[in-house]
Amino acid sequence: IKAKFVGTPEVNQTTLYQRYEIKMTKMYKGFQALGDAADIRFVYTPAMESVCGYFHRSHNRSEEFLIAGKLQDGLLHITTCSFVAPWNSLSLAQRRGFTKTYTVGCEECTVFPCLSIPCKLQSGTHCLWTDQLLQGSEKGFQSRHLACLPREPGLCTWQSLRSQIA
Repeated sequence: IKAKFVGTPEVNQTTLYQRYEIKMTKMYKGFQALGDAADIRFVYTPAMESVCGYFHRSHNRSEEFLIAGKLQDGLLHITTCSFVAPWNSLSLAQRRGFTKTYTVGCEECTVFPCLSIPCKLQSGTHCLWTDQLLQGSEKGFQSRHLACLPREPGLCTWQSLRSQIA
């Protein structure tokens, strides 16, 4: 989704989860999982960074962020491993990817993050994402210039966003 962080974080002392209030401006994926809910108003994360909790550092409430998390029981969960980035920090190819190109692979392909070595793909429809491992950030070559797209039935590969956009 694309959203703005608009509220102050609230911590549930029982579950040790923190929730951030957001204002969703665009949803790119997850329509079926939400069912009748038309809007996501909160994102949930572990309350402590030591257990992979996401800590939002920006105080600019008008800044839009791309938030890629997991929907569980209608709630959007994020961690330090989630892709959360200011929309304006994304390359033009990435922005076009989220608004157009990436949807081609949504039904068939899965990006599988490699967070430690050894990494191995579970199936031919997985693309191994190594940016976090090799560069320690989401700003690596794969994230900025490639998309996991179907090459043929049952096979997905990293393909250049440049050729998809041109």
